[in-house]
Amino acid sequence: MPFYAVAKGRQVGIFATWPECQSQVNGFTAARFKKFNTQAEAQNFIDQNSGGGGGGGEAVPFATNYKPPTKWAMKRSASTSATTETNPPGTKQSKKTILLDAPPTPVSKMVKYGEYSFLQDDDGFVHAYTDGSCEGNGTAKAAAGLGVYFAEGHALNTSKPVSGRATNNCGEIQAASHAIRLARQQGVRRLVINTDSQFLINAITKWLPGWKRRNWTLANGTPVKNKTDFVELEGEMGAGDMVIKWNHVDAHCGILGNERADQLARKGSEMFRQQRLPNGVRR
Repeated sequence: MPFYAVAKGRQVGIFATWPECQSQVNGFTAARFKKFNTQAEAQNFIDQNSGGGGGGGEAVPFATNYKPPTKWAMKRSASTSATTETNPPGTKQSKKTILLDAPPTPVSKMVKYGEYSFLQDDDGFVHAYTDGSCEGNGTAKAAAGLGVYFAEGHALNTSKPVSGRATNNCGEIQAASHAIRLARQQGVRRLVINTDSQFLINAITKWLPGWKRRNWTLANGTPVKNKTDFVELEGEMGAGDMVIKWNHVDAHCGILGNERADQLARKGSEMFRQQRLPNGVRR
């Protein structure tokens, strides 16, 4: 029988069924969980990854009849956030972006904006997960896509082929742009972009002002390869009055939103490949 280990979630423990496990991790930011064939492996996963537990209860021993409480106490994570400006200092309408160095406040509810409901944390931030995918990255036959995930079965979850160059970084940047655009169109004004791309976070929070001062060149004088995508992303960030937080999540470690965004991005890569003509040129 399977053993579902939840190392970070509303309740830490080992569960016998996927629905029990899902109730602990679905919508919980930075959840960590995994399916194992033995209870010993599941417990070892929890011991190595719990980092002090999940939403605020004692660890639940393995039980087939566990039912989650209708309400649970959530501990709010302390955050040491750094603020960077997306426009050079001194310019009008300078927009600010916040980088979270600690996990954000756990998502706790669904709130409606425009036509749809979104996962929102106790600080009023809607959460989106974004990812890029590229099969054959760096080759002539590269096929790249982007994925945006808001919630299970959400109407705005997106798979798309990238536009322009087919690289993984293009997918990462374009995914963030698309997520911001979708959220803004529904009236969202506070948004967390959860991404496993440290490159994307560093570019937005550290490198972008320097690139612009040097007319979109690196410190060594070479052009910024992703200028077109970053110009589009900066435009999305600056459109309207939206506060955006950038949160790095570990890839492929059981974080539900990240896994779903990865699946969507891979589907986007397949869409890119299907658009390619036999001679290698895209339609």
